Amino acid sequence: MTALRHKNIPPPTGRMWAIIPAAGQGRRFGGPKQTLPYANSTLAGTITRTILAARVDGVIVVTRTLLVDALDLPNDPQVHIEFNNDAHTEMIDSIRIGLIRIANLREASPLDTDSQDGVLVIPSDIPGISTNTCTQCIKAFKQKPNRIIIATHGQKSGHPMIFPFEMQSAIIQLEGGLNMLPKLYADRVSRVSLDEPEILTDIDTMSDYKRLTDT
Repeated sequence: MTALRHKNIPPPTGRMWAIIPAAGQGRRFGGPKQTLPYANSTLAGTITRTILAARVDGVIVVTRTLLVDALDLPNDPQVHIEFNNDAHTEMIDSIRIGLIRIANLREASPLDTDSQDGVLVIPSDIPGISTNTCTQCIKAFKQKPNRIIIATHGQKSGHPMIFPFEMQSAIIQLEGGLNMLPKLYADRVSRVSLDEPEILTDIDTMSDYKRLTDT
């Protein structure tokens, strides 16, 4: 039975977590990208700071043991590091590792059982995304916390994506990458149109990196 709430007491709001997959081998790039210099930090360090500035409740950076010291991650208690040292895994596996850490953090600091937490995902090779973009997507999720939020520009899907934490089991069972989630649950997708082409700009090659840093 659901407990009744006093009409003057607002319902609880969920927390917002973030996962940054930063364990990739960079096969197309020719080596790990996440440690490359960018904006007085690294690719991974920059996007971590961007997300922190959006006032999330925690950021889980999933990387490799050999890379972590070179990421220049901020010394912040909200930043949690997990490791994925398996060279044969994909990005979705790092996201699953991040979800397990979030589950543990939620258990350690539980909220009302009616709270609806969200999970924001941005890979480490898309460092040009702004805090304002993250904030707008978080706001959209807070308004509809049962939806999958996808940032778009010019009708093209980009990052971040935010999904309800309750979809953890669905993500564990996904066959394919995270982009399969909105395809399987198309009726739950809400898109946030943004005037920021950087949400589409990831770094796959050295030419991509040079274009990003030369601008």
